[in-house]
Amino acid sequence: MSTPANGAVVAGIDGSDLSTEAARWAAAHAARHRRVLRLVRAYQLPPHTADEVRRQMQAHVRRQLWSAARLVRTVAPELAVEQAVVEGDPAEVLVAESAAARLLVVGTRGVGGFAGLLVGSVGDALARRAECPLVVVRGPVESDDALRRGDRVRPVVVGVDGSPAGEAALAFAFAEADVWTAPLVAVHAWTEHLEDPQAVAWSELGALEAEEREVLAERLAGWTEKYPGVRVSRELVHGPAHRALVDRSVNARLVVVGSFGRGRLGRTLLGSTGRTVLHHAHSPVAVVRP
Repeated sequence: MSTPANGAVVAGIDGSDLSTEAARWAAAHAARHRRVLRLVRAYQLPPHTADEVRRQMQAHVRRQLWSAARLVRTVAPELAVEQAVVEGDPAEVLVAESAAARLLVVGTRGVGGFAGLLVGSVGDALARRAECPLVVVRGPVESDDALRRGDRVRPVVVGVDGSPAGEAALAFAFAEADVWTAPLVAVHAWTEHLEDPQAVAWSELGALEAEEREVLAERLAGWTEKYPGVRVSRELVHGPAHRALVDRSVNARLVVVGSFGRGRLGRTLLGSTGRTVLHHAHSPVAVVRP
């Protein structure tokens, strides 16, 4: 195993179609941000596996890595690509890789070592413990040419809750929108934190909405000053945050959520909300910790 490149974009490979799509997405990201792409294939074997079986497995996963590296170079021919085969628990390997990474990218679920990734406790552990932002690619991505160009119409969508994790998510989302010259949609499901929205009088509800809109504008003000070229839409929505984010993911290039934060604008954006978005979004999803 080679030493992880500091600031590299790391893509988890497992031989599945979704992990290949994740690697292609990661290649476009790495090229746009001028980073090394590191392809990591982690696998586990039962204790006391015969040496010949171990050698065959290693040869098999190296072929998978070579195939993935060939495909990502069709997205970004000049991209520097590292390859690493690591025997060990895939989630633990990727968490370790994240310590030196700029970004960790995986498919929704895979085969072999990544079976069940982002389903149940394994996915929760990876989202909680990764030391860099995590992007989950949920399905097929664009053509090579479209990935290289980017799309100036499809927005980056970010959930805003005012917590430290929410601020980290805003930082990531603005940077992505800026580098891809994409619009940004900031979504705040402001009635989620009301104990009983139905019991609030319409006049009072209107005043609360106006207050929340002002607070949201304040949350975004510093970022709009830092990224004056990013076109920002502010959306206050009624109902669950996960529903609003999943709905807007249909036409998004990326949905960004913060991980396990609470704050002035509402409740946590991982927990049930983040897990629902991870499972049901139509676009790649970024989970950003404080």
